[in-house]
Amino acid sequence: MRLRNNIGIIIIMLAFIFANSIFLNFYKDVWWDSSVYIGMGKYIFSLGKSGLWEQSRPLLLPFILGIGWKLGFDVVYFGRIVTTIFAILVICMTYAIGLRLFSRKIGLVAAFFTAFSHTFLFYSPSILTEIPSMSFLLLAFYFFLGNRFFFMGVAAGFAVITRLFQAFALIGLGVAFLIFISRKPKSARELFYGAAGFLMIVLPYFILNYYLYSDPLEPFKVQTHLTRTTGWMHYEELPFYITGLYKENYFLVLLLALPLFFRKDYRFLALFFTPAIYLLIFSIVKNKDMRYALIIMPFLYLILSYCLISIHNRIKYKKLAFIIFVLASIAWVSATIISFKDIASYSYQHNDEGFLYFQNYLKDNYGKAWITNPLYALHSNQKIDALLYFYSSPNLINLINNRKDSVDTILFNSCDIPCPPIELDSLCPESRKILQSVMSKFKKIYEKNINSCKYEIYRKPTS
Repeated sequence: MRLRNNIGIIIIMLAFIFANSIFLNFYKDVWWDSSVYIGMGKYIFSLGKSGLWEQSRPLLLPFILGIGWKLGFDVVYFGRIVTTIFAILVICMTYAIGLRLFSRKIGLVAAFFTAFSHTFLFYSPSILTEIPSMSFLLLAFYFFLGNRFFFMGVAAGFAVITRLFQAFALIGLGVAFLIFISRKPKSARELFYGAAGFLMIVLPYFILNYYLYSDPLEPFKVQTHLTRTTGWMHYEELPFYITGLYKENYFLVLLLALPLFFRKDYRFLALFFTPAIYLLIFSIVKNKDMRYALIIMPFLYLILSYCLISIHNRIKYKKLAFIIFVLASIAWVSATIISFKDIASYSYQHNDEGFLYFQNYLKDNYGKAWITNPLYALHSNQKIDALLYFYSSPNLINLINNRKDSVDTILFNSCDIPCPPIELDSLCPESRKILQSVMSKFKKIYEKNINSCKYEIYRKPTS
């Protein structure tokens, strides 16, 4: 790859890195899920002596974070750097796919839209699985375009073990792959290569699940259950992602012109099916969040860039059209940057007295601990015995009844584990009563009411 021929993508990546370096200085909050991945990394590399464990989580990102912790780095900043590197890879792969499938110009426009989308820029340093798994998905797509099906399967496998629900994003690619091989005389060989590469990565993961939980699909089942019972606060209507994506980038309205430029070759079908099927599935699911749409943004922007350039080629006054595009792009990037002005005030963790007290308390070893929020253990190397927020009510009741005599410390925040609607979890009120009954027999050593949340620490009596 010649530097002179790719100066555009280098400029986009440098601008993205510069933007991230600014945001890292004041984007202080660590996400709930991020703290789980960090805790799991500690658990892996301490052989269960530190950190915490959730069986619903994929293992690749926790493993990477655990390496940083074991080497003595600040695990939060290490994690932010890691996910930012994955974000840079996403931008690079978006450009490479556009270059291979269409042209350098389309690849550059798609990479530009991806890099400076608000949601992508916002989540790029957030230590979550969406962007790392997206980089593997794009890599699988790139190998698909080059007919390198074994490596396509390997990359797809890494995408799944990085984020379990990434499997839904692979459906569209799988459909296009089957269409392609059905038209070839040596289709069985291509299918074997793709399946072999995929199974080489995911099969050890399934075997590990069977060893740990006696069920190879346990993480998928638990994650599906949690999505149903804990995501009720994020229930949204069917058009949530459609309206959200258009708010994300008003250029996406040009996708309405896609029927005029639609191509029927298998590579374009893969590009179309991947976001379309994923968007359909996740629009039906009630629990919605714009970060779930991150997975398909590079694919949408590749299609958008293709439509945009195709429209430009049909316009008579091309210079005027280009000027309008540049001005609209400046306005779009400016709106993205302005939208970050509230991030500094978004942080609450560094100003919440109860939250900080909990974190400082867990830095010392107080025996077996139960917590209602994984963030309390973010800066602690203590092993967390039970995550009270994680279990369904029947399992929480069993946990309390089976382990109530062994727990030493309970960190409880009333706002961490609200009960969902009764139709989703009828046993929730009973589970909370049982928990309160156990805590009432302990000594309360801390209590603080902050913004309608009650922070409490309970210690088992020593006598």
